[in-house]
Amino acid sequence: MKKKLLATFLSIPLLFFIIWTGYLEYQKQTGDLIILPITGYDPRDLFSGHYILYQIDWEKAKCEQGNCDYLNKDAFCQEKLYRRCANRFYIPEEYAENLDKLFRVNDKKNMKFEIVYSYTGKTAFATQLLINSKDYKEFMTKD
Repeated sequence: MKKKLLATFLSIPLLFFIIWTGYLEYQKQTGDLIILPITGYDPRDLFSGHYILYQIDWEKAKCEQGNCDYLNKDAFCQEKLYRRCANRFYIPEEYAENLDKLFRVNDKKNMKFEIVYSYTGKTAFATQLLINSKDYKEFMTKD
């Protein structure tokens, strides 16, 4: 009896996380796709680990549905740093150096960086990084 009770109590957190993960994945898959321009957040530490830090450039944001006034901008802020919204997009480590170089020479090459979000109205999930309207992996070479 005690083993069954212990197994039940240990399985409840696991079941909770499985349901929560499924719910978040459902939201991500069913949200409206929104493409927003980004700028680097901190050039000294643009790449920290396996993600890039960026800011959404709301002044340049133009949504395909018209304007972005209907967007809840707080939904796009995963972190609040120094009263600014800094977001993260996770990337494979082998692409970090090349992507860092592209961000740093952006002024010379006039490249356009954008993030594709799945937007549910309350929550936004970053799903893809675009460079000149193409997936960033097309610009990467593995070292």
